[in-house]
Amino acid sequence: MAERLSRNARCTVVTGGKPAACGHLAMRAGTDESGFTLIEMIVSLALMSLIAMLLIQSLQATGLVTRSAQRLAAQEEVQLVRGHLRRTLANVVRRRRDGRRVAFLGQGEALTATIGANVEAERLSEIAFGLSVAATPGGTGLALVEDIRVTSDAATGPQREILLEGIVGLRLRYFGVLGQGGASDWQPRWVTSWQRRDRLPTLVEVSVDFPAADARRWPALVLPLGAGP
Repeated sequence: MAERLSRNARCTVVTGGKPAACGHLAMRAGTDESGFTLIEMIVSLALMSLIAMLLIQSLQATGLVTRSAQRLAAQEEVQLVRGHLRRTLANVVRRRRDGRRVAFLGQGEALTATIGANVEAERLSEIAFGLSVAATPGGTGLALVEDIRVTSDAATGPQREILLEGIVGLRLRYFGVLGQGGASDWQPRWVTSWQRRDRLPTLVEVSVDFPAADARRWPALVLPLGAGP
């Protein structure tokens, strides 16, 4: 009897001033298992979804910035070529003082003109300038090219330079007085081919076409011939 009372005494603790049996404590200890509640799981999933959404938006913004930078770089190249053509055709020789004719050939996809000498630009001789479309060196597409040849050096052939790659076409138009037939030919108008040998067109319109998926754009470029100093 005394031994059983002793065991009961050892199994009795005081909690909040009230006795609690060892068996009851064991039962409570068994129910205090570690883990997540349903609310904690819902909050965790919501936070993970928010982080994933922010990450996706960040990646999309990065891709948008990259594509925008690529488009700007490609369009900057187009602007450089347009500026080059503007300066070049502004120096076209319209007529010579000695009365000799100036070589000019205007077609729908090519033109040939004579660029005058310019001491300030260290160009001491006239240059035969050509603008046309040619296949790229790899044969994968078309390119806008220019051919330059110094007229005083007959032994040297033209030097070709690629201005723009990845184009699908070049369209040229010429504005001026044809003066070849009836009264209508004496009215200035746009034509796709310039046949008159004694007179150059007043304006040239240069249009470059790109593939539909290409981000580059080329608004029609209208240039006056021989408008430079």
